[in-house]
Amino acid sequence: MARIYLFFWLLIFPAASCLGSPQALTDIIEKQATQVQEHLGDVSQSYQQCEALYEEIRNSACAKTLMGFLGRVYLKVGLSFTERQVKFQDASTDKVAFALTSGLKPRPIFSVSLSDSYFEGSNWGYSFGFSYFDDYAFEQVIQRGSGSDGKVNIDLGTYSSMGVIALSPTLFYSWGRGDDSPNRYGKAGLGLNLMYSNVRGTAYLTEVKANQSCYDLGTTLVEGAPLDLEQVKNNCEYTRFRESSYGTGFKLYVNGNWNHWESEVSVSIFNHRSDGDYRFSTQEVQLAFSRKFEF
Repeated sequence: MARIYLFFWLLIFPAASCLGSPQALTDIIEKQATQVQEHLGDVSQSYQQCEALYEEIRNSACAKTLMGFLGRVYLKVGLSFTERQVKFQDASTDKVAFALTSGLKPRPIFSVSLSDSYFEGSNWGYSFGFSYFDDYAFEQVIQRGSGSDGKVNIDLGTYSSMGVIALSPTLFYSWGRGDDSPNRYGKAGLGLNLMYSNVRGTAYLTEVKANQSCYDLGTTLVEGAPLDLEQVKNNCEYTRFRESSYGTGFKLYVNGNWNHWESEVSVSIFNHRSDGDYRFSTQEVQLAFSRKFEF
């Protein structure tokens, strides 16, 4: 509010000091108000013209042909609680050399998808989506057994940084569309991930049994021994990695939709086809809440 008073004071003061007449001052104020109204009218008219142009484009034959082929396009934004674990296998032996995890953390959602398409007369359908994520992992996973009791996530001062771009065609089954609330329905589906990934970082080779002293040290950490980072440095081989590759994977999910809001639980696996020293795969568990915006 103070800025508004200052603005009018700067407009009025020069006129008041020069003219001195109250009537002249009133005329200046009215003239300024008229000009402001005219400018606002021009802005409103321009906005209406842009809206009309947008509607004309959406209703054009070209747009209808394109949308008839692709369907509606949606931008999905929201928040997820996601855990990603990356396992690295030695390319020569196919045995796990090390694994890193990001832990379960909140993350933003950004993806683009086409509208769902259904097979005629059924609740089965398909869709196509595009997604991107980047992620950091700062804990190594030391595994000594198949259950959660035989595993520990521990900070060894190592990390991995990953970026993934994925195209995801999906086949799903839907229920609830045909009742009195067609905008509230559920879906369960299986998707294919076609992706390009880039990952880099550092790690200790804690899962290699050939290095018995390091493997035994990892076992003691799983059993609850306090971390002695100097022992890890002295007994375990240290490596740096940087890989870029294409890959495939799948996604299994269940979600609920209410108008353009969506909640989803999913499990995904990405298999990266690297030609470097390591082959690696990413396992992802996600609980997501998002909003769809139609283009």
